[in-house]
Amino acid sequence: MNRHCLPWLFIGAIAVSGWPISSAQAQSVVAISADRAQGLVGVTPVVHLWTGYGTNLSFLPTDEHIVQVWIDDPARVALDFDEPLCPTVAASDCVSGNPSVIHMRRIQGLDFRHLPSASGTLLTVITETTNGDRHLYEFRIEFGDGDPDYHTVAIQPSSPIHALLGPGDVRRGLAIAASRDLIRPEQDLWSRLQTFLALTQQGLEMPVAAEQAGVSLDLITQLADWGARARDDPPLTSTDR
Repeated sequence: MNRHCLPWLFIGAIAVSGWPISSAQAQSVVAISADRAQGLVGVTPVVHLWTGYGTNLSFLPTDEHIVQVWIDDPARVALDFDEPLCPTVAASDCVSGNPSVIHMRRIQGLDFRHLPSASGTLLTVITETTNGDRHLYEFRIEFGDGDPDYHTVAIQPSSPIHALLGPGDVRRGLAIAASRDLIRPEQDLWSRLQTFLALTQQGLEMPVAAEQAGVSLDLITQLADWGARARDDPPLTSTDR
C-alpha cells in the first residue's frame, strides 16, 4: 500500500468513529456480540432481570426479526414485544408483525414444596434476516434485586475483524499511527482507543469494546490491519495480547 494514502485512510476512519457514549447511556445499554449469543465464541451471555424493572433485548442493530421465543420458566418471566408475535401459525386471530425487541419482566413465581428453586432460566430466540437466514440465540436469565445495572441489552452484528487479528494488533497499529503523527495522546479519540484496549484486557470482545468505547469497527479494523502488517518489525510498544 502506498504510504502517502495512509493519512487519508486514517482521517476517513476517524470521521466515522462516532461520539463517545454518555455516562447515562453507558449505564442503560450494554452490548453483546451476535457471535457470542449464537454460541460461536465465548460462553452463553447472561441477561439480568431486577425486581420492579423490565429489561429490553434488542435485535435492532442486527436488523433481524424475531420469529420464535422460548422461556423455560414462564412462571417467573413475562415477555412482550414491540410488534405482535403470533404463538403459532394456526393462531387465526393473531396478525404477526416483525418484532425486533423483547421486553422482559420478572414476575412472582409459584413456590412448590419439596421442589428446588432455580436461580435463573434459559431464553431461546430464533431470528430471521432480511435475506431469510435464521439464527438461534441463547441467553441465561438471572434475577437480581436493587437498582438495575442496565435497562437494554443490544445485540451487535458479528465483527468484520478477521479472527486472526487481536487487541495486540490494534495497540501496535495505534503506535504506528502516532509515529506518523496521525493521532496524538491529547486527542479525545486517543482516550477512547485507550478505553477500547482496556475493555479488551477485561475480556470484552472487540465489537462490544468498540461500542462501549465509542469508536467505530472501521477504525479498529484499520489499526489492526496496520498492526498485523508490522508484526515482523521491531515492536514500538508492548503488544501483549
